[in-house]
Formats: sequence, structure tokens, C-alpha cells
Amino acid sequence: MFRSTSRSFVSFYRTRSTPIARYFHRVTTDFVTHDTRGNLITKKVPVIIGNPGEAYLLIDTGVGSELRAASPDESVSPTSGAYERCKLTFFHDSLYFAFGSLSYPGLYVPNQIPRQKESNTSPATLFLSGFLSGKMHEIVLDGTPDAEFAEMARATGQDLAGPLEQLKDMRYMRSVAFSSKSGLGIVSS
Repeated sequence: MFRSTSRSFVSFYRTRSTPIARYFHRVTTDFVTHDTRGNLITKKVPVIIGNPGEAYLLIDTGVGSELRAASPDESVSPTSGAYERCKLTFFHDSLYFAFGSLSYPGLYVPNQIPRQKESNTSPATLFLSGFLSGKMHEIVLDGTPDAEFAEMARATGQDLAGPLEQLKDMRYMRSVAFSSKSGLGIVSS
């Protein structure tokens, strides 16, 4: 009844435009950082990666916050507009996201992310806010369809923030109205 055609993931994702859906694969990887005494430690952290050929990673907010705190970019601060994103570099040979080749903290990834050019490094962006803010942070390679997707998701999240708050308020008002109509009584303090 159902039929499918097989197509190589690599060829499909190399020729794709902006993705319309994402597939999430949960894996554990190494996050190298400093402990409170300044010693290097390696933590096992859960991350979400896409299919082969995709250039994004979803990380825990704690990992994203540690990366942001270590950013050499002085414009990345809680009071600046740049707070929403942070520039990283992806090192293809070592499968490592960091600010520099020997800088910490840094995050290893379990799979190769497609090269954007012949060099060993690709610019990347850590999104600290957006559609997933509060739940996950996202790292994408710049100039890829996944970076475009992240930008659109972030913009959509910002566009929907106001209407979502209005819906929450409307839901609350309906529950209050329902409670008073059903005779449950509302006690105010």
C-alpha cells in the first residue's frame, strides 16, 4: 500500500534549500570546560543533531550559557542586543566548536558537519534566544540552509511572543469566567 523511493541522504541534503522539517537524533558528546578551580574537565552532555549533511546542533541552555560567558566578543553581554547570538568556529578535522583552535570551553560533535569551503574551519553561530529559548540553544554553521532556518525560527518566535501572551491571558480569563458561572466562587486576597 505504501511505497517509498530510496534516495541518498547526502545528495538530498546537499542540494536542499531551506529545510521545512527537521529530524532530531539524541546523542551524548563531550563538553570541555574549566571547573571552579580553573582545571580542564570533560563533561558528557546530551545534544540533538540532524541527519547527515545537516549543519545544526541543539544544546542544553547550561552549555550555551557557559559558551556565551567565555566569549571573547565584548559585545556579547546581557545588556546588548548581541546577547541573542554568539560567534563560534567549527573545526572540521577535530569536530570541535569553540572560539579558537585551543580555546575552552568547547563542544565536540559526534558526526562530521559539511564543509562550506575547503578550509578546516567554518564560522558558526550560537543562538541564545528564539523559538527554542529557555529550552535549548542552537548552533548552526553560517551560510547554510540550517542557518537560514534558525533565523526564520527566531523571527517567528519573536513575532509570536505577543499573540501567545494574549492567548494565555484569554485562557486565564475564560477559566475565571467559567469558575464564576459554575458557582465555584473565586476568592480574592
